[in-house]
Amino acid sequence: MAEQKSNKGQQTRDQLLEAALQQFAANGYHGTSMRQIADAAGLAVGGIYNHFASKEEILKAVILEYHPLNVIGSELASAQGASLEALLRDAAQRFYGALQARPALLHIFFIELVECKGRHLPELFQVLFPRVNQFVQRLSSMDERLRPLPPFVVMRVFLSMLMGFFMTETVFAKIPTMPPMGNLDDFVEVLMRGLLTTDP
Repeated sequence: MAEQKSNKGQQTRDQLLEAALQQFAANGYHGTSMRQIADAAGLAVGGIYNHFASKEEILKAVILEYHPLNVIGSELASAQGASLEALLRDAAQRFYGALQARPALLHIFFIELVECKGRHLPELFQVLFPRVNQFVQRLSSMDERLRPLPPFVVMRVFLSMLMGFFMTETVFAKIPTMPPMGNLDDFVEVLMRGLLTTDP
């Protein structure tokens, strides 16, 4: 019986987080009320307080669950490839696929950055750092030509490329006369080999 209650409680909590994610993405943190979250989750407002003490506590849980940095950590752990290039391409495609499937995640990125001024990032990095370390070690073991850079430098470059690709593609998709902009594999190619050819 206790286990059933626990499972039901977890399901309700998950429902609340999903509802809050959608409401924060649509309205921003400050534009979202507890009533909107409760309505979206199909609960009475009082039911929220069985799981979260405040809207700030809900936001923190949403950010720790759905922030793109958390998502990329999971995708890095799952990425597969027999070579450094194949592993990078697979990790890039997985992360891009996750953002495409859940556009609300990008809204959470900006809410944390703009409305929260990055106050939850230290906790996110505690979870992300071991995954980044492990991923960069995998890269290093696959190709001795990889520069001996600190793991977070490698990850910062990789993440900047991925976020840049996703955001520019979102922006330019609204312009029907844009020339070909390349795909994610082109970006990984530039990351791997730079802009210049090997010829002088």
